[in-house]
Amino acid sequence: MDAAQIKDFYQTYGDRIVDKRLNSPYPLRRHAHRMGYESIAKFVKPGETVLDAGCGEGVLAWYLAERGAKVTAMDISGPNVENAKAFLEKKGVLDRVTVLQGDAENLPFPDASFDWVVSSHVLEHLPDFDKGLSEIRRVTKKRAIVALPTCLNLAGASQLGGADFWRPSKRALLALPWGLLRILLNLGREGVQEGYAGVGELPHIWRYPWVMRRRLKKGGFRILRFEAATLVLPYFSFLLPLVKFLDRHKHLPILKNFGYGSIALLEKEEKTP
Repeated sequence: MDAAQIKDFYQTYGDRIVDKRLNSPYPLRRHAHRMGYESIAKFVKPGETVLDAGCGEGVLAWYLAERGAKVTAMDISGPNVENAKAFLEKKGVLDRVTVLQGDAENLPFPDASFDWVVSSHVLEHLPDFDKGLSEIRRVTKKRAIVALPTCLNLAGASQLGGADFWRPSKRALLALPWGLLRILLNLGREGVQEGYAGVGELPHIWRYPWVMRRRLKKGGFRILRFEAATLVLPYFSFLLPLVKFLDRHKHLPILKNFGYGSIALLEKEEKTP
């Protein structure tokens, strides 16, 4: 698929994030996504201006507004924008959030418009990862937070093997070893391409953590903090107490590379003349 086709797809695609992730009936899935939102929102202080670039249905924007931030939430998807408005109104924070439709590769804002730009699982969907990252750098005054799918995690391996990590199934017996094999076979590359929404041609790479760090630094950022989004384990909800214990320590060097996704706290470096 070329860039125009990818963007055409996303302009009319609705993610159903609230139902499938935030309020999932599966405890492991619900925890994994809520932990990701909390891990981003914790860095933002009341009164700060934040752009949520690729806001989906507005869940992260809600977390940010609840912390007292002044939020602009933007997404390329028309259905997502309408659902975000409805969700944020239901949560009582729409007066603190501006919701609009726009392209993450061409942000409709002047340079240095926001105290923070947050990008949660968006850059991996873009036709041009580097262009999206450069736009984040352009419109933030100084700081940004980027979350991406990374693959050194058993739940991630299950996804890459073709099985849902949040519930046991017959497919899970083969999915985990197959996903781990794919991760091993792609060592030395960017990561493992999964596709998205059943469309294999759509870009959606689960990167290796060291690749993620390299790409962010190449984009003109200094990494202030790098941590696992969550250390969720696959299939069995009785593992959730262990997961919650591990997630309290997911920033430690021994654990930070093994997340079901990774989160980077960034500061933009000034360009040399």
